[in-house]
Amino acid sequence: MDVMNSMAVFRRVVEAKNFSAVARETNMSQSTVSKHIAALEERLGTKLLNRSTRSLKLTEAGKEYYHHCIRILNDFQEAEASIGKGKIKPTGTLRISTSAAFGRTCLLPSLDEFFNAYPDINIDLLFDDDYVDLVKQGIDLAIRIGPLADSTLIARKIGTSPRVVVASTDYLVKHGRPKKPTDLIKHNCLLYTLQKSPDLWYFNSAQEGDESVRVSGRLKASSPDAICDATMEGLGISVLCEWYARKHIKEGRLKVILQDYHPTAYDINAVYPERKFVPQKVKRMIEFLANKVDK
Repeated sequence: MDVMNSMAVFRRVVEAKNFSAVARETNMSQSTVSKHIAALEERLGTKLLNRSTRSLKLTEAGKEYYHHCIRILNDFQEAEASIGKGKIKPTGTLRISTSAAFGRTCLLPSLDEFFNAYPDINIDLLFDDDYVDLVKQGIDLAIRIGPLADSTLIARKIGTSPRVVVASTDYLVKHGRPKKPTDLIKHNCLLYTLQKSPDLWYFNSAQEGDESVRVSGRLKASSPDAICDATMEGLGISVLCEWYARKHIKEGRLKVILQDYHPTAYDINAVYPERKFVPQKVKRMIEFLANKVDK
C-alpha cells in the first residue's frame, strides 16, 4: 500500500476515533481501513493502536507517529500549494498554544473575523501559562509573551505588550501610594512565578533611565489571573500587561501607579516548529494576529 495514503488514513482514524466513520468518509470498506493501519504497523514493527469493541487508544509509539504524520502530510500539502502558486486554500485544524489571559482577552474576540476569512480552518486552543513542547504535543503555533528561551523554534514578533504597575484603591488607602520604584521595597508585591526572576522588577523613565528593584511579597502565583484577582482584592501591588488590566482600570477596580516609571515592555511572538514548509493555516494566523495585536 502507498505509505502516504496509509498515513493519511491513520491520521483520520486517530482524529475520528472510529474506523467505520473513516471508512464512510473515504468510501473504503472498514476492512480496507484496517489493512492500512496493519500495513503501517508491519512496516514500523510496532503497534500503533489498541482497539476494542468500545474504544480506540493510541499506544505511546502511536502518539509519536501521529504527530510525525501530521507534519509530513502538512508539508506535502504545503509543497503542492507552493508549486500551485497558492491555489490550494488553507484547510485543517490549527492547534494553538497560548496563555489563558492572552487567549481569552486578545485571541477569542477576534476569531469570528478569522473564521469568516478562512472558513476551512478549525481552531484547537490549548490554554497553558507555562511553556509546552510544541513538537511533542503536535502544536502548530504558540503565542509567547516575554523573553524567549533558546531553541530550534522559529519566532516572529507580532506585537509589543506594554505593562503597568497597579493596585486597588483599598490597598493604596491602607498602605499609601509609592512615588518611585524603590518605594516598592516597603510594599507587599504580588509575584508571578513563571517569570524568570519574579522578584526583580525593571523600569524605565525619562528622568532616571533604566533601573531595577528587588521586591518581595507574601503571595506568589503561577497564574496572571490569580495575580490580577489578588490585586483587585487589595492583597498587594502587581505588574500586569496593559491589555489585560485595561478593562479593570476602566472599571476603577485597579489604579495605575508609578505612571512616570514604565515596566519593561514584552515582545509578543508567534512561535512554531522549524520546518521546510510552513503550513498555510499557520501563515494565515500569524498574518492575522500581526494586524490585530498592539504594536
